[in-house]
Amino acid sequence: MLDTIIYLIRHAETVDENGIRNTNEDSQMINEKEILSVYGEEQSKRLSENEELTNIDVIWSSSYTRAKATAKYIADSNKLPINLDSNLSERKLGNLKELGEFMKDKKTRDPSQEQLLDRNFKTSDGESAEETKKRMTEFFDRILKEYEGKKIAVISHRWFNKIFLIKLV
Repeated sequence: MLDTIIYLIRHAETVDENGIRNTNEDSQMINEKEILSVYGEEQSKRLSENEELTNIDVIWSSSYTRAKATAKYIADSNKLPINLDSNLSERKLGNLKELGEFMKDKKTRDPSQEQLLDRNFKTSDGESAEETKKRMTEFFDRILKEYEGKKIAVISHRWFNKIFLIKLV
């Protein structure tokens, strides 16, 4: 059996924007279209020059603009298309009013962290941490079967802060 190698890559730095992100459908759309900063573009280009990311067999990315913008350099240097999957998207935090109620007496000011502590909480139009875990697990189970023995780059969001290498033997 050949080794399967997965590179988990967080998108590069984005443009710093004011406002509340990822709290309702309008801000969710804004979040999905957030672009890389000039520095983020430079980070992505340098990343694609990393020797470990040569000879990749397949590239998967979140459909969010910043993830695709990070993936494009790796795709170009490997002469590969970018496969998109919505299962790689960030967790949708949901409705601002409901999220505010949830956050009322919390010790942190970070809704993402608080929702990780209460893994089943979600707003009416949001997603729980458990639901996010389930869709991510389904994605990885599928690509591990489909691309056994291959080198896979996965570009996504905040669940990690740099490149992680997972080698399955």
